[in-house]
Amino acid sequence: MAEFNEKLIERLRKVQRTIALKAVIEDRFEKPICRIAGADIAYNGLNAYVAVVVLKLSDFRVIEKVAYRGKAAIPYIPSLLCFREGPLILRALRNVREEFQVLMVGGHGIAHPFKCGLATYVGVLSGRPSIGVSRRLLAGCTCEAPKGPLEHKPILLNGEVVGYCLKPRNRANPVYVSPGSFISLETTLEVSIRSLGYYRIPEPLRLAHLAANDAKKLHVFE
Repeated sequence: MAEFNEKLIERLRKVQRTIALKAVIEDRFEKPICRIAGADIAYNGLNAYVAVVVLKLSDFRVIEKVAYRGKAAIPYIPSLLCFREGPLILRALRNVREEFQVLMVGGHGIAHPFKCGLATYVGVLSGRPSIGVSRRLLAGCTCEAPKGPLEHKPILLNGEVVGYCLKPRNRANPVYVSPGSFISLETTLEVSIRSLGYYRIPEPLRLAHLAANDAKKLHVFE
């Protein structure tokens, strides 16, 4: 694992700023949205197990599962998750054969201090519409917390709406969703709501999380 210092971190920050400038926060895909994918990673030490799951948005039926094993290049550093997990997800996406319109990842999009979270990194570099979903807010604020199921409130960063705080159907704690690239704020919210089943986390990410852990277990017992 590489040792990190302030100079290296600042170089990564410059990369983030460059990627952020390339993000397009508008819909760049055909509608209606029929298929969506989720990507998640499980870890065993330095080993990373990436899963990408493609499913039908209408009934959450899984169409394809892809697993990839690699190594994390850097340790976890707050607001630099994109450099730890982004390259791994990009490699896993190369093995996906089925078409999908939107990708969900477990991190932020433009609701990020440098407007380049994991979803923005993956979206810009893959050319795929992407949404970030996180359990906690990293940047910005919500003026009011949503209370009822599927209620949502905007995330404001420097006076700009960069995403939404969304209450799940089961009244669990909210999740924070934001566009990565090639998708609008409005469609990000619409897809996020449609992707919620009966759990806190949207189904594409929940199923990818399960698949990543299954891949990890299979390798452990090889």
